Amino acid sequence: MKKPRFGINRYSLLATVGLALACVSSGAFAQDTIKIGQFTSLTGPSAVVGQDMQRGVKLAADRINDGYDVPMQDGSTVHLGPGLLGKKVQVIVEDAESRPKGAMDAVRKLVNVDNVPVVLGEYSSGLTLPTGQFTNKNHIVQISIGANSPKLRDVGPYFFDMIGLNNLEGPPMVNLAMKAENAKTFATIVPNNPYGVGLEEGLCDTAENNGGKCVARVRYDNNQTDYRAQLRQISRPKPDAVFFFAYGSDATLLLRQASELGMDVSGKWFGPEMSNWVSEVSKNENISKIADGVRGIVLSVGGDFYDKEYAQPFEKAFGEKPASSFGAFGYDAMMVAALAIHDANSTDPEKIKDAIPAAAEKYKGLTGTKAVDKDGMQKNADFDVKVYRDGALHDYSPGS
Repeated sequence: MKKPRFGINRYSLLATVGLALACVSSGAFAQDTIKIGQFTSLTGPSAVVGQDMQRGVKLAADRINDGYDVPMQDGSTVHLGPGLLGKKVQVIVEDAESRPKGAMDAVRKLVNVDNVPVVLGEYSSGLTLPTGQFTNKNHIVQISIGANSPKLRDVGPYFFDMIGLNNLEGPPMVNLAMKAENAKTFATIVPNNPYGVGLEEGLCDTAENNGGKCVARVRYDNNQTDYRAQLRQISRPKPDAVFFFAYGSDATLLLRQASELGMDVSGKWFGPEMSNWVSEVSKNENISKIADGVRGIVLSVGGDFYDKEYAQPFEKAFGEKPASSFGAFGYDAMMVAALAIHDANSTDPEKIKDAIPAAAEKYKGLTGTKAVDKDGMQKNADFDVKVYRDGALHDYSPGS
């Protein structure tokens, strides 16, 4: 009579049990995690801002996972954590690649594969508009960090924005140019995307409402190797002031070629939301010199609260200062999403959607009040007037 082969059976049993435990462990981890999606441009022309937004979101998520007292507008705090609803927050980040296809691929993956209830992103309106329509159609919440085309207002009830729409930029920009250069005629050169088009319309409408006129309107495609033809178009009618907007590397080329064409960049160019290109331009000494004197506006972000709550902890966590203001908007978007999940006591997108307006209303944002209107858009936006000089932005007032 043969003896049973206990050794082989024992090891087979141990392997089977080990595999089962691994599956249980994996399942338990998934159940103990709340997934938040983020799509942001980690590569391409918008990479500097995209990486900054990723870090802002990460800082907020790490604080929530450690346990954090989130400041409220009334001076109180709401304690979150460790984690949310007793679970760890996991931010799944996908690269939008600074292009619409990359953004759509990223969001489809987050919604269809990762099954996230909330998506955070992006900063380009051209990437945000189609992805917002997709998430809204699928009843998934999307909170835009930095996109601000007026067309976003019509996306739908599952879409929210953490930054003022760009029609709010027209009055401070036109007022600045009129006071600084007594400008009456204007030219605009902007990207041919939803943000650029909305910006152009807001600037020219404001100019005309104040007795001025847009004598040239030029829309360019991103990532080109030559913008001289477009620059000649805005130069031909000899405007008193030029409003220009560009992302990162596009800004360096526009500035260089404008200078080569003899355009008065430092005297007549004005930049809406200058923080989009400052980091990239400052890396190139020659381009930085060309940009010296460019005036414009940036979203008002700063002060003691911002420094203590964000800038100093950011530098400690990542070893360098924030590259733009958009990381702080990312931080605020993550915190509003977390407060909504906390208040709803649920990860159901429908309940999160319903909880966001109250959560945004009470939250003390790094980037100002975060209250949204009936369309989920920011009610207010504050701007600071700046001048680019010696590789950085400085406070500016006409006549200084």
